[in-house]
Amino acid sequence: MMFLGKRGDSRPQALMRSADQKVEQHNDLADWFQTTLGAEVISEARKWVSQLVPPGYYRTGFQVGPCRDGFLQNAEHACFGLAPQDPFHDEAGRRQVECLAEQLPFGARSIDLLVLPFTLEFSADPHTVLREANGVLSPEGCLVVCGFNRWGLWGLRRAVSFRPRRGLWAGNFLSLNQIQDWTRLLGLDLVAARSMFYRPPIRSVALLNRISFLEAAGDRWWPMLSGAFVLVVKKRAFAQSTFLEPVRASRQSRRKPFASALPRQVANRKVHL
Repeated sequence: MMFLGKRGDSRPQALMRSADQKVEQHNDLADWFQTTLGAEVISEARKWVSQLVPPGYYRTGFQVGPCRDGFLQNAEHACFGLAPQDPFHDEAGRRQVECLAEQLPFGARSIDLLVLPFTLEFSADPHTVLREANGVLSPEGCLVVCGFNRWGLWGLRRAVSFRPRRGLWAGNFLSLNQIQDWTRLLGLDLVAARSMFYRPPIRSVALLNRISFLEAAGDRWWPMLSGAFVLVVKKRAFAQSTFLEPVRASRQSRRKPFASALPRQVANRKVHL
């Protein structure tokens, strides 16, 4: 009986420990974005997002992820997703909802602008996050993905960091081409993509300002070594969908009726009773 009792108690305790670890990791990452280096990355990302998102009317906007800085300047009604048990309280009075990026609390085709700022790297299933985002995105709506580059200097820094990794380095960095392939499979059209932040991950503010010239040089000479990137894709409208084109092609290539395919003398032969 004691053995069965231990088995029954171990599963809830394991789940509680796992949930506590996720909350702790989320808080560590949110604190990192408040550091000098994190603020520099966010500032650069916000600049490119404002330039790459196509102009238009975005009635509803939603942002979910560990980054607490807003990227929804173009949305009329903005809402921000927080992880469950997140103690963060927004003093600006922004609309907030507790949710997971893998389970968005919205109906289909209800969000016009959806932003995932450095969210996929810290998700257990980034494929599910993109599928969920595609499901709630409205036709002609835009999806913005900010991420850390796996093959850049920051990815190298993560690879050589000691384990257990904490904060930023605990994430699973992805590449821009990889996310482009995933969004293409979902039927999303590419709007713009940009590599950014070519400075190494150093904490010194003075040194970061001193090597700011690397932004222009890296964008020209070694774009694949960038520390981060921004990707903007759009969900095509139903009227512009290409899913029906194979059906139309099959209808046009449909064979004619059997009678018209017969030789002329056979098709025109009269039947005598």
